[in-house]
Amino acid sequence: MSLIDVVVVGAGQNGLFMAKRLQEQGLSYLVLERDAIGQVWDNRLEGMKLFTSRQFCQLPGLVFPGEQWGFPSFIEMADYLRRYAATFELNIRQQSGIVSMEKVDGVFLIKTDDGLLLSARTVINATGANQSPLIPKLADGLSNRVIQHSSNLTSLAEIKSNARVLVVGDGATGRQIAGGLASRCKVTLSQGGKRTFPPNEVLGRDIFWWLKLAGVLFADRKSKVARMLQKRNPVPCGEFNNAGLRALGVSLKGRMVRAADRRVYFHDGRLDGVDVVIWAVGYRDNTDWLTIPECVDGQGFVQEHGRSPEPGLFVVGRKWLSCRASELILGVEKDVNSVVALVEAFIKQRRSL
Repeated sequence: MSLIDVVVVGAGQNGLFMAKRLQEQGLSYLVLERDAIGQVWDNRLEGMKLFTSRQFCQLPGLVFPGEQWGFPSFIEMADYLRRYAATFELNIRQQSGIVSMEKVDGVFLIKTDDGLLLSARTVINATGANQSPLIPKLADGLSNRVIQHSSNLTSLAEIKSNARVLVVGDGATGRQIAGGLASRCKVTLSQGGKRTFPPNEVLGRDIFWWLKLAGVLFADRKSKVARMLQKRNPVPCGEFNNAGLRALGVSLKGRMVRAADRRVYFHDGRLDGVDVVIWAVGYRDNTDWLTIPECVDGQGFVQEHGRSPEPGLFVVGRKWLSCRASELILGVEKDVNSVVALVEAFIKQRRSL
């Protein structure tokens, strides 16, 4: 095994721009992608759109095609990422997931499920925050007669008309699902904590254009404005805010607390005769391949501004890694550049030993 400078895990938006930056810096690298480039976006729910306009869905160096103030579909996003990788001829090995990784004598030893053995000075986890769908323990109380879905739902057409549907989770995804089913199903949306629902557009411009102009998106995560955003947890959801969903006939309930057979209980009531439950409560990290225990806790990968507790292991593409923009595509450039600087400094130090 030859020793390379960097192994990047994941060929999503963060992994691809990371590869471009490493290539520009003259570092030897390989990106490992367990599926195919863009497949995560391809497999998401049909008809869904991002809540940032195309101008904020592009990576440095390549314009996102189409009307810049419009909101792209997930399929558009997948196609764009494939085009990005091809345009810059990035060094990516697809269909190659990590089976195990350990550190021996200061070097990371990596084994993939397609038989590749690698040794690297540094590793960057760019798998992102949305990996394995989270199914809460509450699901165990539901009857086997209740059909349950999460991110494996690829089309709302899979849900039979007139079904009594409960959508759990009131982020952008849960609200789009509830609104999309309202015309032919009896839909209830279970909400979590209080949050605000700003419009997608203000005075004809994407709300993120205004937030970027005001400097809010890139404020340090420990700043006063960042703490306010974390507390309010705003979700731009267009017409699917509370008033819009009620107008479509969606019933709004509070946090789900218990399930028994086909009956579901909330803080503010109950729902009987549930046919379908769609879980949209978030994701959890897949850390099975990482055998360095101090780098993982109950929330997933441990990191501070992209630096893990293990020297040479870095993380990018996490919510609030540095700021609100960290979980958005428009925040990729800032966070990747920051982590690249850490990687370069680490490699320079090791080479001088």
